[in-house]
Amino acid sequence: MTFEQWAFIADLYTPIIVIVCIICMLLAGRDHGLKNGLLQFGGVVLSTVFIYAVMFVDNTIGIWPAFDLDYSTHTAIALVFIGYFMVYTPKLSVLMILSMVGYATLMMHQKYHTLADIMTTTICVMPIILLCQYKLSVIAKR
Repeated sequence: MTFEQWAFIADLYTPIIVIVCIICMLLAGRDHGLKNGLLQFGGVVLSTVFIYAVMFVDNTIGIWPAFDLDYSTHTAIALVFIGYFMVYTPKLSVLMILSMVGYATLMMHQKYHTLADIMTTTICVMPIILLCQYKLSVIAKR
């Protein structure tokens, strides 16, 4: 396959997981009440605000460039949705994590990011993403 064909596939990844996530939130709202669906949505929004805040801080003070690395916004935004699936749809978790590994591999193949970029971004943002999603899931169960 050509570089452009691989790029097209990479460009489809995040929109696809966003659509699946929205469907899951709508189903949760239907099956468990509007409050539940809205809190799930809130976790995604809060996580998204966090990853873009990290990007802003990095762009302002150059944390990743200081180590000759690049904050991977591609990775961070995908992890927001992977975190959602890990918290709310455990049956899809393994599949979604494997899809993220495939996406990371594709980003490296396309030379968008290095393994170090992807791993440092993941290590930095994933605990907070999971915390945001998990805490709102606890509130939703009340």
